[in-house]
Amino acid sequence: MSAPPPLDTGTHCALASCGTSDFLPLTCAACSRAFCREHAAPSAHNCPAERNHAVLPAADLVKHAGTYGPELRKLLPDRDRVKRASEAVQVSDEERAKRARQQSALDKLRQAAEAKKGAAQTPSKTAAAVKKVSPVLELARLKGRAVPADPKHVKRAGDVAMPDRHFLTTITAGRALDLFAALFKVVNVNNETTDASKLLSLASSMDPPTRLGLAQPLSAQVANGGKVVLLKGFTWS
Repeated sequence: MSAPPPLDTGTHCALASCGTSDFLPLTCAACSRAFCREHAAPSAHNCPAERNHAVLPAADLVKHAGTYGPELRKLLPDRDRVKRASEAVQVSDEERAKRARQQSALDKLRQAAEAKKGAAQTPSKTAAAVKKVSPVLELARLKGRAVPADPKHVKRAGDVAMPDRHFLTTITAGRALDLFAALFKVVNVNNETTDASKLLSLASSMDPPTRLGLAQPLSAQVANGGKVVLLKGFTWS
């Protein structure tokens, strides 16, 4: 049979006057030695590492201030900090006042520019009165710009308003005249009378109109897409 495992009797306290065996020893952070619960504090076991970090009195700090390095000086109070802060506040006040004056000047310039722009866009009553045109002069100007009326646009007695009708240009003007007469319900008596007031004729829509030969085709007398008119009792020169 194998020998039983050794009994774990714990760790003895590093303090020579104690030597207590502790299953849960505590290690000193300063000297890294294990102590029992009662002597774990540096002051309880008179830790040598703790003595090396003893705090010097304030009088000794002032006495030896010149011998410390720049790292320690950064930790000490700055006697000139309050003075520099006061000077910075004074400079800021002056700068603030300067900016306020500049902003005030800019506001005045902007207001003056807006007032000038508004005055230019809104004419005064005096200028409007001077530029007002006389009604008689305005009427004369309108008459001068007026376009004379087209006689073809004036309705005459006997005119019949009808929509446009399209005919083949291959038919003769006489055949087109018969179609127009039937369309407008006008009696065609050209072959029965010589009374000029009853005769029908076909003409181009030009001004003055040109009489179309009834025996000739429309294509020989009217352009493709052109217009013709049916006349009754028209006196041809």
